[in-house]
Amino acid sequence: MTIFSRLLFHFEILVLLVTSVRICAGTEPCSTYVAKVINTSVSITIDGELSDWEGIDAPAETLRHVCISAGEKGKKFKPPTGDKDLSANFRCFVHQDTFYIAVSVNDDVLVFGEEKFGDGHQDDSVEIYFDGDPTVRQSQNTPPYDHNSHRNNYEYDKNDGQIRLSMGRQNKVHLGGVGLFGNQLMILPGLWESLGIVAAIQENATGYTAELKVPKGVFVSAPLQFGVTVGFNVMINDDDNGGNRDSKISWSPDLYDKSWFRTEMFGKLIIQPQHEETASRDFKPELKK
Repeated sequence: MTIFSRLLFHFEILVLLVTSVRICAGTEPCSTYVAKVINTSVSITIDGELSDWEGIDAPAETLRHVCISAGEKGKKFKPPTGDKDLSANFRCFVHQDTFYIAVSVNDDVLVFGEEKFGDGHQDDSVEIYFDGDPTVRQSQNTPPYDHNSHRNNYEYDKNDGQIRLSMGRQNKVHLGGVGLFGNQLMILPGLWESLGIVAAIQENATGYTAELKVPKGVFVSAPLQFGVTVGFNVMINDDDNGGNRDSKISWSPDLYDKSWFRTEMFGKLIIQPQHEETASRDFKPELKK
C-alpha cells in the first residue's frame, strides 16, 4: 500500500467518524468505535480469560456514561462510588463474518446467580446490543416507556437485539436479553445459543471479564466491508447487596436505561478492513472444551 493510499484510507475513516456522529439519533452525539476486520494469525478461546487478546488490533474503549434510572419515572440508580465499585471497558473485532467482544469489569462486590432466567439484569451482568441495520426503525415516534405495556412499546426490528451475560448458581453463563421474535420482544433459554452465540465469564481479583462471539448473520445481513456501520452498545449492571441492581453504566449515552427497547440510544461500530500487507487467512478461533 503506497503512502498516498494510506493517507486516503485514513482520511476516509475520519470522514466516516464525523458522518456517524451527525447521523446518530437522540439529543447527544452517539459513541463510535472502529471495529477492525482481523485476518492475522491469532487464536481466541471463548473462556473469559483475555490474555489471548494481547497483540490484537482492538483498542479498549471505556464505558463513561452513568445511567440515572430505569425509565424516566422508574427506580433510581446509585452512581458508582468509584472505579473499584463499577467501571468497565470493551474491545471488539471482526473475523470471518463473526463479531468478537471482550469486556473487562471492575466490581469489588460480585453478585451472581441470585435471579431466575429473565431477571439477570438485577445481578451483576454485561449487556451487548446490536442493530444490524441502523437505517431501519420500527418506530420513529415511540411513546415514553410504560412498565405495563413495554412489550408492545418498542423500537426494535428483526435486526436488533440485547444479549445479556450473567452467571448462574452453578457458575454457568446464562444468555438472556431480548429480541424481536414474531411481534413480541422476548427471549427463551437457549435461544441465543441456538443461533451460534457463544459466551464466557471469568472472575478475577478486581471483578470479572466476559467474552462473546456473535455470528454476523444473527443481526447483520449486509457484507461487513469498509464503511459499514452497525448499531451497538455495551452496558453493565451492578448489584452490591443481593437485592435489585444498584448501579448501571453505558458506553453510549443512555441516562434512562432504554437501550433494551430503543435503538436510538445505541452508538456505532464502523467496520474497517485490516491493511492488506498484514492479512492472512490462518486465524483459527477455538472454543473451550
